[in-house]
Amino acid sequence: MSWILHWDRDAKIKQTVPGFCAYLPDSGEMHLRIGDEQRGTKGSWDLPVRHCKNAGPGNPPINHRSQK
Repeated sequence: MSWILHWDRDAKIKQTVPGFCAYLPDSGEMHLRIGDEQRGTKGSWDLPVRHCKNAGPGNPPINHRSQK
């Protein structure tokens, strides 16, 4: 099962898409392959990525949950 999702704005739902994504440490790229013939999206891409910054005094960890 793929974790790549298609967002349907009208129905407001996410559906899985045939494909996969893999990190390529030697080249520092993310390889993405999609084969969604139902929506006419088929191809593969190598996308550049950057390492995450370490958390510290100047870079606190990101918390996406709202804090009250």
